[in-house]
Amino acid sequence: MFRRPVFRAVTAAALLAAPGLAQWPPLQVPPENPITPAKVVLGKILFWEEQLSSDDSMACGTCHVPEFGGGEPRAHHTIHPGPDGLYATDDDIHGSPGMVRQSANGDFAHDATFGYRQQITPRQSPSNLTAAFHAELFWDGRAGSVFTDPETGQVAIPYGAALESQALVPILSDVEMGHEGRTWQDVRHKLQSARPLALATGLTPDIQQALQQHPTYPGLFLAAFGDAAITARRIAFALATYQRTLTPDDTPWDRFMNGQTTALTPDQQQGWLLFDGTARCNLCHHTPLFSDDMFHNLGLRPAVEDPGLGAVIQVPSEEGSFKTPTLRNAGLRQRLFHNGQSAALLDPSQVTDPASVFQVYMNGHGADPSNVDPFMTSLSKNGVTQADMLKVLDFVANGLTDARAAQGLPPFDHPQLRSLSLPAPTVYGQGLAGAIEPFLIDTTPTFVGNDDWKLGMVAGDGPGLAVLTLGLQPLTTSWLGGLPWNIDILHLQTFGLAGTPGTPGSATWHVPIPADPNLAALALYLQLFATDAAAPGGVSASRGWELRVR
Repeated sequence: MFRRPVFRAVTAAALLAAPGLAQWPPLQVPPENPITPAKVVLGKILFWEEQLSSDDSMACGTCHVPEFGGGEPRAHHTIHPGPDGLYATDDDIHGSPGMVRQSANGDFAHDATFGYRQQITPRQSPSNLTAAFHAELFWDGRAGSVFTDPETGQVAIPYGAALESQALVPILSDVEMGHEGRTWQDVRHKLQSARPLALATGLTPDIQQALQQHPTYPGLFLAAFGDAAITARRIAFALATYQRTLTPDDTPWDRFMNGQTTALTPDQQQGWLLFDGTARCNLCHHTPLFSDDMFHNLGLRPAVEDPGLGAVIQVPSEEGSFKTPTLRNAGLRQRLFHNGQSAALLDPSQVTDPASVFQVYMNGHGADPSNVDPFMTSLSKNGVTQADMLKVLDFVANGLTDARAAQGLPPFDHPQLRSLSLPAPTVYGQGLAGAIEPFLIDTTPTFVGNDDWKLGMVAGDGPGLAVLTLGLQPLTTSWLGGLPWNIDILHLQTFGLAGTPGTPGSATWHVPIPADPNLAALALYLQLFATDAAAPGGVSASRGWELRVR
């Protein structure tokens, strides 16, 4: 699985006079999963389908957006506390927001790290653009070349199936897209009755045409595979096939290397020469993929925090090694490295932050130099200046960006996800804390006809009693009986809060939203009150919560 790259010495003259170096290798497609138009469009629909998650809140595309380099678009609330479990310490990770933990019956559940808040993945979402050219996927390479059908246990593709192997993992993950104990039967049952992309807007022409011909998932699977059966294997085959069409091969560098001498600015040309010369970036970022498809330890953090490849292949010397990412479209990414420790390539902090790409390579390592890859040497000691390094970053950030991906143009066009386009529910007014200030879990979308809508309630310390009040009008906070009141109450519902002392109590209210178009745009106002021995008067209160049916 792991091999060391071989150094290539290339002169500046050769680099500037070598048309054709942008030529890509042939796309390797497993013969067991040939590319067909019907399979591509099914994979595209599934990739952008929030209903593929257990509560309609996450799609594959939620964490992999072309306009953000095939990576995470959400800049806020992405901190994982790291191995020490403490926030604002050196081992914090910039991951990707996933699900609030949910038990097998769909109730919101307490998580040891995140409580009742969204879980955050312990690594930054890697780019899925150019994924078709990698032999192993995930930062640690655990999605390998052999694809085994998870429902039958049979090898479906013996070689070249890293995309198929990777595609299914997030769907059952109780951090990323699923509830605890989710099965492929659960996924199949949901897709059989779901209206494809019912929550998305801005459907692309190819998707519109496919849905006009086949408006159901059984129909789409029939068109792609010859019969209407929905299986894990076919979901993997479709998702992989779609992603094999996402090759960002029209960058300024590609055009420059094919003879368009003005495609790169003079500074970017100097950055390219440095990249493939003194700065030694070419040792691990081979053209045209700008990755060697291998694994290296950059010494970013102590390997004990995340052993990476070492844990997958059980080789101690590879602990702390992670996959070399493609640098294509890296300029669109908000965070860099497997733990997201570096800000964007053109962020001013690159020059000052010891965790940045700039500083890690100038110094030759990150926080732990004990087992760095032998190709990691201090660029500053090799004579690379700060001005040089800034030109390298300019080249990578701008010279390797495919404008089609940056603008969401074909083949990178896609629907707009509900979760990324609608504003978050409004929280207003004042609350009253006890052990905690009560709050609602409102991550499940409030669309007309959602027969599995649910609302979480969190308050107090351990078991208790809660009253959820509902109204159609908000109020400016007024105090009565020592409690803040934020809504004009029309209805109230009582719940028992379950929990153990030392953690908040919780309840989940499952209530379908009728398929009544008159409910569209309806605003509901909610406030939660709960027994809480730590609150003044023994009762705590949430702030006001505005939810809109849409």
